[in-house]
Amino acid sequence: MIASLILGLLAAFVWFVQLATVSDLSGGDAAGNGLSQAFAGFEIIILWLLLGALVLIAGVKGRVSMPVVLPALVALPASGVAALAVLGLLAHPADPPYLWPMIVSAAVPPLVLLFCVWAIVPMARQSVPSWFVAASVWGATVLLSTTIWPFQQIRNSVIRQEAAEQANWAADFEKLPRDAPLWDWTPFLDTPNEDRQAAVIQGIQYLPRRQDEAETMLDRGDFPLLYLRRFDLTPDQTICDKTRALLRRQVAPLMPLPGQTKPYAVIRRQVISAVAAMQWLVGYGCGCDAESEQWEAMATAYRDPEYEVYDLKRVRDPRELGRVLREHPARFSMLSPKSHLKGWLSFVGDKDLHDQALAGARSVETRAADAVEILGGSEYDAWDLLVYLPDLDLRATPELCAAALREAHRELAAIYRPTDTDPRPYRELLDRMGTGKPLEALIWLTSHGCETSTETAEAETLLRAYQDSPNRAAMLRQLRP
Repeated sequence: MIASLILGLLAAFVWFVQLATVSDLSGGDAAGNGLSQAFAGFEIIILWLLLGALVLIAGVKGRVSMPVVLPALVALPASGVAALAVLGLLAHPADPPYLWPMIVSAAVPPLVLLFCVWAIVPMARQSVPSWFVAASVWGATVLLSTTIWPFQQIRNSVIRQEAAEQANWAADFEKLPRDAPLWDWTPFLDTPNEDRQAAVIQGIQYLPRRQDEAETMLDRGDFPLLYLRRFDLTPDQTICDKTRALLRRQVAPLMPLPGQTKPYAVIRRQVISAVAAMQWLVGYGCGCDAESEQWEAMATAYRDPEYEVYDLKRVRDPRELGRVLREHPARFSMLSPKSHLKGWLSFVGDKDLHDQALAGARSVETRAADAVEILGGSEYDAWDLLVYLPDLDLRATPELCAAALREAHRELAAIYRPTDTDPRPYRELLDRMGTGKPLEALIWLTSHGCETSTETAEAETLLRAYQDSPNRAAMLRQLRP
């Protein structure tokens, strides 16, 4: 009794854990989902081993006849195999048969536990006939195990249907004239294949009349707002006004009537599309405060609203208005002397625009303050700024010196330092720095009066950790002129 109780409690715990796991096998990225499936498989194996041990104890100590226990030799392993086999189906719960395949791992363990309780408790054996228990438990277990076949047939049918739809999509897309109007292209965006969707968007970006046709679709109300930022449109005042008008027209019918309660999932896709459109507009200086308030009020009227509500609040942040235009415009032609230094530097990597971008960066009146802001931001932006620091005609203010030295220290500290037993050539040090230039930036900071003694000493220690060479000696001389 004690052993059965302990095993039963442990089996119940594992049963609960594996149910939680198999019900959410697609909640993360591909690697996370694969790991979840592995955990689920391990939990199912442990659970069925515990169930097998319980049935063995029940058969030996429960004083039940062999015909009552023997079916378990077939039914229990078969159900375990079925529970493992449905993991592939549960990895795509949005497709038929949805979560129904988990019925095997959900229903069989309680049935087996009930059988074991009946076999071990004398009063239960006296109350319920053995033939009825055996037929009910093992018959139901076998029946549940066989459900994997119709479930797999349903999924295979869905796969065949999707394949046929994709084949039709490809055939129709092949017939589409490359100069077809925008509204003939947008229906092809409705595909789960990201590569094909990218091909559609690329084709749209080459349409010479896409701006005018987008305005027409916005007036008609059939423009896909989710893709507004991806069509390479010019965010002028006309697009701003027409998109805001469409946002106002779309939100009104979605507002639930007084007393109605509906789940947020019903309108989540529409909210995501609206958020994407507003973020693009606001990023290019088109304020959408009124529209975002209307959409927020509508979204919060549904049950359990999700994080898109916070995105609707964020587009009303004054700091977001025109941020994309200043810092990350889609086209070089959108830059101006009022643009942020980050915006000019985003085009320096283009060899055709390199010189123009640097010249424009040097014309930004606030470039010193912008440089300090960039150096205090993400590591990637700070890394880029340090690369072009000597080319920006900056004044070495105390704030700039401190921020640039902090970034130089971060980059130098992350580089491997060889030991005496592991000599490395100086060329490898340069390779480890990639295209970053903390040493050149350090030389520039020193030459412009920044207090760099600590960082210079750190750089010298790093250099001397690598093997001597003419280039290393030249760099050491530049660090200490």
